[in-house]
Amino acid sequence: MGNEGDPNLYFSTPGPWNVNVTRPIHSPLGQIVYAGTKWGSQATHAHAAPPHFMRPTPHFLLVLTLEGKAGYRDGTGLRGTLQPGSLIWAAPGVNQSYGPNPGERWSELFLWFRGPLFDAWQAGGFPGERSRHLALSPLNYWTDRLRRILQPSSEAPAESELARLCHFQQWLADALQFEEKRKETAETLRWREQAEEKLRTGRLTDPSLEEIARSMGMSYSAFRKRFVQTSGKSPGEYRADEIVRRACSLLLESNETLAAIAADLGFHDAFHLSKRFKQVVGMSPQEFRRQNRGRSGN
Repeated sequence: MGNEGDPNLYFSTPGPWNVNVTRPIHSPLGQIVYAGTKWGSQATHAHAAPPHFMRPTPHFLLVLTLEGKAGYRDGTGLRGTLQPGSLIWAAPGVNQSYGPNPGERWSELFLWFRGPLFDAWQAGGFPGERSRHLALSPLNYWTDRLRRILQPSSEAPAESELARLCHFQQWLADALQFEEKRKETAETLRWREQAEEKLRTGRLTDPSLEEIARSMGMSYSAFRKRFVQTSGKSPGEYRADEIVRRACSLLLESNETLAAIAADLGFHDAFHLSKRFKQVVGMSPQEFRRQNRGRSGN
């Protein structure tokens, strides 16, 4: 790559702790060319050549944000804000630019690496055609692990270059798995919120649970299984409980009879509403109305 001699790429600045190592791992299967830390940096996008302030990465690149915030963009279409715990992983040749806003500061741990092993990762889609933006936490856990690989202490057992290279690959694999679990958790939460919203609306049996499942793109058996896994209740139990809570509001805010409220909410009759109401609330609808209206009048 034409910019391997760029002094902006291979230097560190002091901070609470430092990494500043050239070729910390060098094996025929893969090498870390340089690893460094820059603390309190004010370097902006303009540290690269105009007019677009983009430059290609000479090797595979990792950038882990330690402090502050920085804008990031690259030729693969990745755009965003880096904050503590943000990890960027870019392939060789990707045009990219990153740095804090003018007048602000940020800190980073960065690595350049290359070799046949990482070419094989790239062929398998890691990082792939598009750079990756992962979010790692807690930050100290990830930085401490990486620092032990890059700069092992004199008290640590001696290891071969290949063994340390394998540790680095494990660190990358664990970071990918952490991000996958984080995304899965966020996606599961969104799915549950959407399912609960659908179950809260309508009446006890309208729309049917099968119709709700279809609206979520699932069979009812699959919908029920996933809902139980994420909420601890069946869809029917959840909807009945939520409708009972709506009954609580109607009992306090209106003078409708219990039979009318039961009909409004889709129960077969007042008896079935009373039975379910007592299971959820712990008292009959009549007792609930009497006790709570009595309190509100004090």
